[in-house]
Amino acid sequence: LGLALLAGCVDATGFVVAGGYFTSFMSGNTTRLGVELGVEPALALVPLGLIAGFLAGVICGALARRRARTRLTAR
Repeated sequence: LGLALLAGCVDATGFVVAGGYFTSFMSGNTTRLGVELGVEPALALVPLGLIAGFLAGVICGALARRRARTRLTAR
């Protein structure tokens, strides 16, 4: 419950600070990307960068977990 509260606070703070973009709510950023591609394509780089950063974090986390698991089983 505490982690959910912390995650919500971080996302709400990020939303306010980032000017209406989400730090962890990628479907919201995908919606913003679609809207901004239709309205003002230059602004679409912001949600695109957030989505790319999120994907890079997920991939790096998965690779780190795989590497840690391989090291632990090799011992």
